[in-house]
Amino acid sequence: MSNTTTTVSNDGTGVAPNTSVSNPAAALGEDAFLKLLVAQLQYQDPMSPSDNQQFIQEQATFSQVEALNSLKSTMTAMQASDQFSQSVSLIGKNVTYLDAKGNVGTGVVSAVSNSSGSVKLDVGGLAVDASSVVQVDEGTAAGA
Repeated sequence: MSNTTTTVSNDGTGVAPNTSVSNPAAALGEDAFLKLLVAQLQYQDPMSPSDNQQFIQEQATFSQVEALNSLKSTMTAMQASDQFSQSVSLIGKNVTYLDAKGNVGTGVVSAVSNSSGSVKLDVGGLAVDASSVVQVDEGTAAGA
């Protein structure tokens, strides 16, 4: 299970909203579930087969896991689409951002791109991660 937390410090800097913590050992994926089911069927005693009700319950659990994985994929795609749409509204606006070294930069957003699920803003020819923006000014920069 993943937990997502967004933190903003006193100086206005933030942590990317996509930061998540997960325990892969705690998650039972589709492949692992199918392997367990096949192993169970392979090693059961033919003279004493497993309970039908238990088998149906396991199938229902598998269906739930599959549905949750599909829902997670859909929600992730919707979140990426929403972030891209919000970033498009920044075109022509002056933004203040923090670069990878923690330095403050400013400039006018001229374009937005979405590469590998990461929304990037073109600010003065630099690709700036949308999550690193700390301030947006309504007007464009002076002289722009």
